[in-house]
Amino acid sequence: MTTYPCPQCNLGHLHLARSTYVRRVGNRLVTIPNFSLWRCDFCGYTRYDRVALARIDLLLGPNTEDWEEDERYASGPRQTDGPADRGPQRWPF
Repeated sequence: MTTYPCPQCNLGHLHLARSTYVRRVGNRLVTIPNFSLWRCDFCGYTRYDRVALARIDLLLGPNTEDWEEDERYASGPRQTDGPADRGPQRWPF
């Protein structure tokens, strides 16, 4: 099984896991169960799977909300699989 070093804690490894994906599309809330993501076994840092996220973007269109990531977590060369640059987001109430 493939693992990746955690970019946040540098102690754990990102392992493939599943969770529910939630996203706003206009005035609707879209939920997708059993969505692939990568989670650190030490600190819980989470990023969506690149392939699964590409499929969702193909179906729903690119997410227009800001996906500002801390620069220290920005990846170097683009990967085609593994953890993506985006992860779960909390919405303000």
